[in-house]
Amino acid sequence: MKTRALFLLFVLLFLIPFVAAETPGTESPLKLIPEPKEVQVHDGSFRVRPTTRILVEFGHQAEDRIAAETLAEEIHDQSGLKVNITGSKEKTRQVRSTIVLARLQDRSVKDFLEAKGLKADSIGDQGYLLFSDKSHLIVAANTGQGLFYGVQTLRQLLRKDDGKLVCPAVAIRDWPSMEWRGVQDDLSRGPIPTEDFMKRQIRTLAAYKVNMFALYMEHVFDFASQPLVAPKEAALTPQEIKALVDYAQDRYVTILPEQQTFGHLHHMLKYEIYADVAERPHGHVLTPTKERSYDIIKAMYADLVPLFPGPFLHVGGDETFELGHGQTAARVAEVGLGRVYLEHMQKVSAILQPYHKQLMFWGDIALKYPQLLDILPKDIIAVPWDYDPRPSFESIIKPYRDAGLRVIVAPGANNWNQIWPDLDASFVNIRNFVRDGQKLGAMGMLNTTWNDDGESLYGMAWPALIFGAAAGWQAGESNIDDFKNAYDWAFYRNGDATFRDAMENLDHGHQALAKIKVDNETDDLFWIDPFTPEGARMMQRLAPAAPEMRLGAEHALESLYRNAAKAHANQNTLADMIVGAWRWDTLGMKVEFTQEINQFYWDAFQNQADRDRVDNDLAEITETNARLEDLRDATTRLSGMYREAWLREYNPFWLDNVLVRYDTLAREFQKKIVAVRQARRQYDATKTLAPPQELGFYLQP
Repeated sequence: MKTRALFLLFVLLFLIPFVAAETPGTESPLKLIPEPKEVQVHDGSFRVRPTTRILVEFGHQAEDRIAAETLAEEIHDQSGLKVNITGSKEKTRQVRSTIVLARLQDRSVKDFLEAKGLKADSIGDQGYLLFSDKSHLIVAANTGQGLFYGVQTLRQLLRKDDGKLVCPAVAIRDWPSMEWRGVQDDLSRGPIPTEDFMKRQIRTLAAYKVNMFALYMEHVFDFASQPLVAPKEAALTPQEIKALVDYAQDRYVTILPEQQTFGHLHHMLKYEIYADVAERPHGHVLTPTKERSYDIIKAMYADLVPLFPGPFLHVGGDETFELGHGQTAARVAEVGLGRVYLEHMQKVSAILQPYHKQLMFWGDIALKYPQLLDILPKDIIAVPWDYDPRPSFESIIKPYRDAGLRVIVAPGANNWNQIWPDLDASFVNIRNFVRDGQKLGAMGMLNTTWNDDGESLYGMAWPALIFGAAAGWQAGESNIDDFKNAYDWAFYRNGDATFRDAMENLDHGHQALAKIKVDNETDDLFWIDPFTPEGARMMQRLAPAAPEMRLGAEHALESLYRNAAKAHANQNTLADMIVGAWRWDTLGMKVEFTQEINQFYWDAFQNQADRDRVDNDLAEITETNARLEDLRDATTRLSGMYREAWLREYNPFWLDNVLVRYDTLAREFQKKIVAVRQARRQYDATKTLAPPQELGFYLQP
């Protein structure tokens, strides 16, 4: 009681004398992500001084330690000032400049804020109040989680003004529109992040009020019960999971295990000891016709569940395309595919009932059978997903809501199979899906990243992930332009639009491809051998897009190299942007140079009597400084850059499976160098050139 009384005394003596209402000014662009629900901007500012302290109520110091430390780090990063974190036992009346982190249970704090027009009603457990003027800077909430979120907003409010660190005079009242705001990372298609990188993911996402981090797992957890399944050199261990869970809890992030229990289990079913439970031999789907299938599920979750104290389990269940084409064929013929699918989900739910968890499942298959949804337990949570930029997603949400099921909507970052994420598609997908989820009463959103081709670098996905965090917190339809305008400051602490412009330059590649109606995944385009008939045709088709693709990438590169120091936060994400830009440029170079190489060789072939012309043409194709050498050099250089980028985020596991693609493409260019030089020697000896098609030059001008 004594420490609480001291805190209240501080509030009475320090705060109450300054309750005169401020005159509201015009709103200014604060560039906050997510945008708070209610904001008033006033004249003046609170200055952070060398004497400033962060005051945490003594009874909550342990819980609020991380919030206070992140604020202190922000102050130091922006100003170099080292502020102390103090408790109410100290003589705070003697502190001239204090940032107060308080609970609304303290009546004096609540009364002070209400006098400033900030009512505490209806902000809930995750909401907060934030007030600043010349003399005060207060963040208050009902819980530690709300206080943490208020501090994250305060971090973005702090900025330099005439060399001094200030917080503009504001009155903010804020709370989330969706209870759960999540991000999923795919750990099962190649890249398996290091523990340190996953902590960085959690720390970064929490700063934008994300409170769920999902680990998508097929075969990457080191199951004691299934010792063959996971790659031992990179598998997630119980010790790593415990460390992540503890780290996330300190930042109010729930770790959600997503362990497949139906489809996407090829890396288990490829082993002969699981042949009897595969729907089709060495396939992808666990058959529901065998009791052993359920014994395996029970054992896997017995290994997993004790490590995850959160309220949810995600049991997967998407894309079960083989179902009905193997061991279940007779049962499906008897009762129908939908019933077989939903009965399996019902059995899995029953198996996991003793853990008292709320189960989630992917909503793509069950959606096809709305008349059968009553088979499912009413406490199960459907997770409908779709990654296209559709105008509406109500049709894939409403059937579950009509059936009385809770829903979490799952948009996507559109980062998979791409040189650089298709942000135009991703932003619209996230905006509209989350908007419709809110409209239909979804309990949350789960923004997804995937690694379908095993080579996505996570650092490229941040714009889409941070926009998802904003959309889940904000009400209704989030504004994409407002987000872009705030992104430089909110994510990089940069005062201009440098990194927004770099992102938009990188988007030019997708826009250029859209203009020529090419919707191929850009990673596939990057790996195409241009000296095959199919590859040559694709290079010709891509030719109109190549200049815009390259110019966007090169403008982005120039800016990133010149302005990297402007990123005062999250600077480590720029390296992945640079890799993406160089890949765009190299793809464009391949398209352009393929055209030019073909033109030069055909010109030489059609003018074999002109020795000088032949020599000049062939020198443009391969020489000390020539196009084939450029393509080879760009590819081998990118291989090294990509390797460094991978190892900044992921375990070495799987890396060689990506690098071999660079090696293979570089070898193709080197083989072509050898072939053209052999053609030159043949010409010197015989005054004849091999036909262009023999060398893979199929594009006749």
